Amino acid sequence: MKTPYYLVLFFFIFFSQMALGQMEFVERLEVEVKFQENDFMIIKRPSGVLAFRAQPERGFNLRSKFQYFSADYGLQATPTKEINIKENFDLVGYDLEGDFFYALMQKGSASNSEKYLIEINLETDEANEFPLENIYPMDFKEFFVLNRHAVFLGNAEMRPILQIYNISDNDVYTVQGIYGKETLVLQLRKDSELEIIDVLISRRDKYKQKQVSVLSFDVLGNKIREVVIEKLDESNMEIVEGLLTPIEDFQQSVIGTYGQKRREAYQGIYIADINEFGEYVLKYYTMEDFPNFYNYLNEKQRERKWKELEKQFEKGKSPSLKPVFSSREIITTDKGYLVYNDHFTATNPRYIPRDGVYANDAYRFNPNRLYFDGMNYGPAYGSQLFNTARYSPFPWQYEGEYKFISAYFLYIGKEGQVIWDNAFNLSNKSTNIPGKYGEVSFDGSKLHYLYMDGIQLYMSYLKDGEVIFENKSFEIELTNENERIRETQETSLNLSWWYDDYFLLSGKQKIRFINDGGRDEVREVYFLTKIKVDGDKYVPEEDENESN
Repeated sequence: MKTPYYLVLFFFIFFSQMALGQMEFVERLEVEVKFQENDFMIIKRPSGVLAFRAQPERGFNLRSKFQYFSADYGLQATPTKEINIKENFDLVGYDLEGDFFYALMQKGSASNSEKYLIEINLETDEANEFPLENIYPMDFKEFFVLNRHAVFLGNAEMRPILQIYNISDNDVYTVQGIYGKETLVLQLRKDSELEIIDVLISRRDKYKQKQVSVLSFDVLGNKIREVVIEKLDESNMEIVEGLLTPIEDFQQSVIGTYGQKRREAYQGIYIADINEFGEYVLKYYTMEDFPNFYNYLNEKQRERKWKELEKQFEKGKSPSLKPVFSSREIITTDKGYLVYNDHFTATNPRYIPRDGVYANDAYRFNPNRLYFDGMNYGPAYGSQLFNTARYSPFPWQYEGEYKFISAYFLYIGKEGQVIWDNAFNLSNKSTNIPGKYGEVSFDGSKLHYLYMDGIQLYMSYLKDGEVIFENKSFEIELTNENERIRETQETSLNLSWWYDDYFLLSGKQKIRFINDGGRDEVREVYFLTKIKVDGDKYVPEEDENESN
């Protein structure tokens, strides 16, 4: 008996809608701009997002305006506000603290350039300026504000320096224990609730032995805690990098990769669990704990790889990971920690060496910054935050080229057990931007992984550790069916996880539409699009064919 035509049509429409439902473009906000203008930057707020930029005035002058607007979770926006910027000054840093937004302005790119701070009350739109005359000359690497104390991290004489400026009384404090030879700041984080600054540093002693320390300071620069991880259990191993988890019940962890000394060989992932007394316990995870590490390969390649590994396991050897294995993000759940890692190769000889974590590590610093490169307007904020690919006409300024092999996820329980692991194939995607390749949403069970390649969106989905699908491509869509995308400016695009199962895409486009007179017209816009993802709506092709 033949299936009636209307049933075939019903199933076709039903499963097509199911497939489309994996990624939905649900809300869109547009601001009319010109393609040659600066992009807006985005900061998350408890009520939605804040968008802002420094935009030069038209004509032959050196004046700029600071422009900003807020939007709620439905992308309903306030009118754009403007503040005059002093002549010859430009935006080099920013932060959000409560209802106050802070913009760091600098004149020129030299470390001793004149600077000032703009404080904006987002409830009243009242703006105040504060000169920064006593800040030590430094090449800025990070800036944020904690309880009206501005924190500046930079490099001076090839050494890190951390200073705190009290906005209320104009005092400056230099934090002790940071400035030193062979010292690197791996991560800087603020805890607004506890009013502390955490600094994760690594330094080498005169014997070139690496030591990793967690230092905590109050807003006056007083040290309130120091935890020193002097060495790992195996003498030929050392910590490469680390990420700090939030403090919960006086407990905190440092999680990252470790590897062989003086060699570009990674051994695995470590966790240092720190208690309220500053005592720590180290846990190690190697290839024997990563049964699905090579799941990005096809079945034959995977089997061949594991046969090689098993031979090494039988001999009591622990194989190393090459070429580069970097922990990018830690997501804390009730059960434990999801560790997102990128497996990639640096293909340009000018890449940052391993002690610099091979790459741009700015995304490890300010949690308010959605985009790891900072989207800054000039190199004054430090090369690690300056995205030359977006703003520089000089290709020789690139810090390197990176080919991403896979995204690897390890879910570890609070007791240290591996709950699951898995990997997505990134097919050697190449980019000059060396930060984390993709964006992750994870609720303890469902993991959505999104990234952009050119103007195309890609999504992969894990559920309870099992790969449901990977690298499914989606085109950018409009929410108005009567309009069409004429052009998308690729270099302006930014994708980030926003909240729950929603992501945020922004950039510049030319939109073709029919005006009130019935004629074709094109407008240039900067847009924000809210994207909802649901991997459970995926229907494998074979299941769809069977149903039809």
